[in-house]
Amino acid sequence: MQQHYRKISISAVFVMLLLVSFIPEAQSQDERMMAQGDRRARGLESGADRRFARQDFDKAMAIYETAFKDNILTPDYAARLHLKTARLYLTLLEYTSAIPHYDAAMALDDNLFTTSDVCNYLDALRFSGSKMKAIGIARKYGYRDAYNADRRFQNILHALNYEEGILPIGTAEFTISPLEEFNTSNAEFWIGEVQGDYFYAASNSRFHDPHKKFYHRTQYLPLSADAAAISGKGDGFLLNRIPQAMQNGAFTVSGDMSNMIITGVQYEKGGSISISEEGINEYRTKLYTSKYNNRRKGWSSFSELFCGREGYSFSHPFLFNDDQSLLFASDMPGGFGGYDIYVMHWNEEKKDWGLPINLGTYVNTAGDEITPYIFENTLIFASNGHIGFGGYDLYGVEYIYNKVTVGSLMHFSYPVNTVFNDFNMVCIDRNTGYIISDRNPDNKDDIYYFERNLNFGGLGVTYALSGNQMLFNNMLTLPMGNEEITAATPRVEELPESTLSELALSLFFDFDSYILNKRALDEFKAWLGRIDTSRIESLLLEGYADEFGEEKYNIELSKKRADTVAYHLSMAGIKVDIKTVGKGMMPILGSLKEEGQALDNNNFQSDVLKKPVWLTKEARRVDIIATIK
Repeated sequence: MQQHYRKISISAVFVMLLLVSFIPEAQSQDERMMAQGDRRARGLESGADRRFARQDFDKAMAIYETAFKDNILTPDYAARLHLKTARLYLTLLEYTSAIPHYDAAMALDDNLFTTSDVCNYLDALRFSGSKMKAIGIARKYGYRDAYNADRRFQNILHALNYEEGILPIGTAEFTISPLEEFNTSNAEFWIGEVQGDYFYAASNSRFHDPHKKFYHRTQYLPLSADAAAISGKGDGFLLNRIPQAMQNGAFTVSGDMSNMIITGVQYEKGGSISISEEGINEYRTKLYTSKYNNRRKGWSSFSELFCGREGYSFSHPFLFNDDQSLLFASDMPGGFGGYDIYVMHWNEEKKDWGLPINLGTYVNTAGDEITPYIFENTLIFASNGHIGFGGYDLYGVEYIYNKVTVGSLMHFSYPVNTVFNDFNMVCIDRNTGYIISDRNPDNKDDIYYFERNLNFGGLGVTYALSGNQMLFNNMLTLPMGNEEITAATPRVEELPESTLSELALSLFFDFDSYILNKRALDEFKAWLGRIDTSRIESLLLEGYADEFGEEKYNIELSKKRADTVAYHLSMAGIKVDIKTVGKGMMPILGSLKEEGQALDNNNFQSDVLKKPVWLTKEARRVDIIATIK
């Protein structure tokens, strides 16, 4: 019996040894298959790269897909190829095709994803209607420091807060209508004006930058049949004389139509489609300048405006100030991150442009700022870095004497801005104009006509959405002289005589500002004129801030606001004990209920990070609380 057990034991050991001996062989076999698969896939990838560079997109993407289907790949290479393929689909705005590759890359190695990749992934999900999946991805990354600090990511969270993006209460300041006569399934991506004629740029290419920096195969077309500058009537230049290779984006011309600055794409030779941490990196935009030759009835050769600055992009030029100043967008070093808006001034003595000047933090952010445009004294631009509805939103700042007025940043209200990309505005007059938006999921970029509601008045529209710095109702009634664009008059609670301590006045501040604007100062002076200061025993000034920024910063900002009001009280001769307190973030949900607005409280809870949503406009305030003798 013992011998029998011994034989079994020896046999078992022998079998185990055989199995163990086969494991390395099996592993090496799998490794060899994956190595072979990688080599075959890399060959296919190179061929697809060349086709993509030649804009044979359908064939290129089919080859990329074949690389996955016909080969067993190493996890590392598969993750990188999936991410590259997703990025390429995104440049074609084929969101539903990009999503499976984002999914696969994230499952294999989410460390490859930059903040930009995650934001692009979320946009692909949003634009394809997969909101709940986008919320799940946002929750995965939303608590990481890098994403808390990323303005574009935060704006996408705001866009995800509501199914329809916003909940307007009241009358909208603007009506918006698409220009069906001009809009197609392609991209109508830019509006311009030349000597009173309006024209637009359209691209018939599937390939362009999803971040709105450039487009391929562009045509410049009139919005009216009698546009002289377009049709060639009169002494105007012919847009069809612009070389096709130069037609990749926005351009600007001098008032006499003798000089042009235009956006062109720099193509890398070799036909490879390389990627880096910043994404697909071989397409850069440059600004080219040319003079119109009246004798030859055409444009002279186009030369680079910024020679020797390789590796950076320049786009969205806009001449103003009698052609003595030029605005543009660039990702050149020295900015605040992404694309910033710069200005240059013409040096008549040197016959050259001066050095680029960054417009500073009141315009530029860590995100992207593009499409600068000036109407009277207002600089209008698009940004995905300022707090807004999500994507690019349109903003305005007062711009006088080549300086941005501190605290004048305004955000255009819905429906000018939406949770999608709204990124180019041209004003016909103070009440009408055009914008470009990709809010229609069935098309790409389209032209929309906006018209101000002339019957609009009062406090305007309130929005139950996190992070909106709404357009106050004087935005398109643009400022004259030193007049400020400020918030509509807030509701003021006068001092009741029957109580000992009551809220006497609330003063409202601009975003990230502790300086009293003109409207607030007027309210303050009016209040001083109607109260009996002899009855005031003491004053408590409670300062508040909105939800944005770190807790410490909001407490400091709210205290500075309270101190500002205390200063004005002392300068007005108020000789009572004044205490200032910085309360930090201020929830104001109760104000809606006081106004009798019926809103479901669930609307005030973010679906994304389960964080409270405040009506930020009213949170930026100082309450003056008076104790009566």
